[in-house]
Amino acid sequence: MRATFTQKVILCMVAGFLAACLIQWGKVFVEGADDALNKGYKHTSPAISLTAKP
Repeated sequence: MRATFTQKVILCMVAGFLAACLIQWGKVFVEGADDALNKGYKHTSPAISLTAKP
């Protein structure tokens, strides 16, 4: 049985959707891992304090 044009279009749409989901999951995974590793690290200069008033 040969796939019709409509079946090929639907198959490509499903494949594209799954690829987009995989890419988005990867982005979320990397951001979460970065947050987990660097959660407590904040780079602030000791000379500059936003809360201290002169």
